[in-house]
Amino acid sequence: MTGLCIGQFAEARKDGNVKMDGLQVEALGKQYGDVAAVRDLSFEVRPGEIVGLLGPNGAGKTTTLHALAGLVHPTSGRALLGGLPIEQQKALVGFVPEQPEVFPLLTVEEHLGFVARAYSLPGGWQEEGQEILRRLHLEEVADRAGGALSKGMKQKLLIACALLHRPTLLLVDEPMVGLDPAGQRELVQALREARAGGTAVLLSTHILSSAEEICDRVVILRRGRLVAQGTMQEITAQSQSLQEAFLGLTEE
Repeated sequence: MTGLCIGQFAEARKDGNVKMDGLQVEALGKQYGDVAAVRDLSFEVRPGEIVGLLGPNGAGKTTTLHALAGLVHPTSGRALLGGLPIEQQKALVGFVPEQPEVFPLLTVEEHLGFVARAYSLPGGWQEEGQEILRRLHLEEVADRAGGALSKGMKQKLLIACALLHRPTLLLVDEPMVGLDPAGQRELVQALREARAGGTAVLLSTHILSSAEEICDRVVILRRGRLVAQGTMQEITAQSQSLQEAFLGLTEE
């Protein structure tokens, strides 16, 4: 399966020739010198599911996402996507970092073209790209250089780039930062559409109300360790709210 291009993979998945098991994280660990940023972390994200990765600052959320995106190498454990090591599945992963860094001299449309070439997308991607820009209300700035965009527009551009190749796994780090209420609504809709299309979505966020709104399940970290995971009903079974449960699980 590692030799399939994006289009071939999508067709194989439709035909049932490729088994998709979503994301499985098994005993993942990341050590920075004497500091254990992530320790013995295991969870899963199933196809067509949004899982929230929650935790206070320093809990290991971004390190976990960076390890899954291939930006850092885990010290221990492994992650599987579709039953295969995730490092062999990079073409099936979309990643939206917390800091919206874009190419300052490329226009919005040129960013999509760059992604299309990087993933060897088949013809017709332009129409899908235009539709993504329309949904995120970026079509009016399609000819604007990345360096001239506001922070919120840069964030939405990175989301558009991550969605263009229809990833099997979408990793999103603090996507609401820098977005106004309208932008947040557009993002929520885009994530729901990705979920409806069978994408496994792992979403890191500090905004608990956002997690309550769109996540099917949550994974809660404290000091790099898993302290709870489950549906909202399971997490809040002994609490009045997600916030109360979160604070009870993560406070010193």
